[in-house]
Amino acid sequence: MARLPEGVDKVEYKSGAVRYEVRVDAEVNGVRRQQRRRFKTVAEATAYRKQAIADSVAGKLVPSTDLTVKQAIEEWLDAQRVAPGTAAAYESALAPVVERYGRRRVQTIEKSDVEKLISDLRDGNGPGGRRWSRNTINPMRARWQSVWADLVEQGKLGRNPVELVKPLRKRDDPVAANSGMLDLSDRLTDVEVEALRAAHPATPPAEGHMRSAGYIAAMRAPMIALGLLGLRRGEMAGLRWSSVDLDKRTMKVAETTRIAVRGKVIEQNVGKTRSASRWLPVPEWALLVLREANARQEVEKKRYGAKWLGGDDGYVLTQQNGRPTSPRTLDSWWRDSLVAAGVPHRRLHAARHTTASWLIAMGRSPAEVAMWLGHSDGGELVLRTYSHVHQDDLRDVAAALDYTKERVMPEDRGPVHPLQEEIPPRLLAEMGFEVGEDGQLV
Repeated sequence: MARLPEGVDKVEYKSGAVRYEVRVDAEVNGVRRQQRRRFKTVAEATAYRKQAIADSVAGKLVPSTDLTVKQAIEEWLDAQRVAPGTAAAYESALAPVVERYGRRRVQTIEKSDVEKLISDLRDGNGPGGRRWSRNTINPMRARWQSVWADLVEQGKLGRNPVELVKPLRKRDDPVAANSGMLDLSDRLTDVEVEALRAAHPATPPAEGHMRSAGYIAAMRAPMIALGLLGLRRGEMAGLRWSSVDLDKRTMKVAETTRIAVRGKVIEQNVGKTRSASRWLPVPEWALLVLREANARQEVEKKRYGAKWLGGDDGYVLTQQNGRPTSPRTLDSWWRDSLVAAGVPHRRLHAARHTTASWLIAMGRSPAEVAMWLGHSDGGELVLRTYSHVHQDDLRDVAAALDYTKERVMPEDRGPVHPLQEEIPPRLLAEMGFEVGEDGQLV
């Protein structure tokens, strides 16, 4: 049998299993210690010993710890000074890590463990049994990396294997069969918007009970109005009547929000971004819907009496007994509304996409659209996400390029910005222009 490398000993168990033990003498935090670990193969043991010696020389060797993955993540979550909704999102993102590796010691986690979990989540073989997308895997990896970076800073880990795993990129996503139709199907067309509004009049029918189709349609009308004004789902669910001024025709959006994380509804006094909380003027058509919804709720409040669950400062979107709606309830309402209007399925966020696309099409600047939507980037996301050009819109572009017709300029072209500096005569000559005696171009 070949001689074992120095510092590696063979250990035989009573069961007949064989392991190879590594011993490394080093100074850890000013104390002389001997590090011991066992491996299945000589190669693994030798590689570990070389790395441990290198870490010892560099002063990176850390004492062994019994801290588990679950304990480390719980301690990190407790130390985060963030909004309740953000904390819940962090906990949700790290849940697969806890479920898969929660009982293991933090020092045993390797890069291969991180890669394995990510691969399983993408394939639907991870905790929960569902497929995770790139947009949910990358936040998990980022939070996991933050937890391990904190452990390195505390001296509980010598290195951070999570940072060795690169985030998934867009090109890593599987190509969907209908990917080319994404932009066309995401935004509601003008006809579909009108169909939604027509199928959900704001005033309940005079005849019929509270469970009738007409009454239910009236209950959903304010949700459709708020969605078409571009509110996020959590902003709609958290909107209270105290934030709506029906006389001044304004509303304060994202003063409170209600979000769903892992089956729980969290109410918070912050929005998704620092610009989420905003005052918006309410268009006349939406104002009429909100006024009718307020009047309907007053009738319902009297009808339920002591059983009313809306309190003194109720929500705009509620069940008939005043109980506030959860974001998941709004998703259900939205799906039923589309069916009632004969509109193909879209997610609720498509209403917000429709708002942004409409504003862009009406000539509003990206900065204005961003301010309306509550973005904090000054319009960058609007340009990247919302300013899609639909195939039907290109018909107008093609008509404008018909060189056989006389060009007609619109009367209201908007402001014309003159040059701030005079064009040098040399450039004017090169472009074929001449300057007359009055100083004007001829």
